Amino acid sequence: MFSAISSYLTLLLIAGLALTGFETKHLGKAASLVSVSPDRVLKWDDFKVVKVIQGKSSINAICLSTCDVKILKVIPRGNNVSLTVNAIVNFEKELSQVTESFLANNDAATKAQVLHHENGHFLIAQIIAHRIVKDANDRLFDAKNYKVELNRIISTHFRSWKQMDQLYDLECTKPRNPVMQKKWDAYFQKELDKYTASTK
Repeated sequence: MFSAISSYLTLLLIAGLALTGFETKHLGKAASLVSVSPDRVLKWDDFKVVKVIQGKSSINAICLSTCDVKILKVIPRGNNVSLTVNAIVNFEKELSQVTESFLANNDAATKAQVLHHENGHFLIAQIIAHRIVKDANDRLFDAKNYKVELNRIISTHFRSWKQMDQLYDLECTKPRNPVMQKKWDAYFQKELDKYTASTK
């Protein structure tokens, strides 16, 4: 039996929203407004190996990512504005950990299952980033309060991120449930396809 836990980490306050001189022309299609680092499936080498995670011997691995949202452009629309925002998802190596004992005492199949599950948490972060970008770029904001309004959108999605992370762990690892893992895998693919289909 193994258990894996993950949570989310946010790096955004209203003060962190910044207008930049960054040009959008090189970003290409809408999906390019979300960047992911690393832009690949995670490996155990990406995780920091530790003796214990959060002081709990029952936790084998944890995957943490950040999502930083930036305003690229503010476009006047009468009394309103529309925004072009991007979101940058970063896997946090120092905070994403796996225990020495888990890596040493489990077979390849078990390690692959847990790594696959942890990659799901990384995908959740990417889905949330796409949702934020879509919601922000598809609406009009009050010209005087657009930062506050954008922060509300982001906060709503960050709450959803936390809830999704928790539900994902509950349904897939308490206890391990391969059937539910496959259902979540299909859900992740379906959600990401919504945002990336236009670039294929």
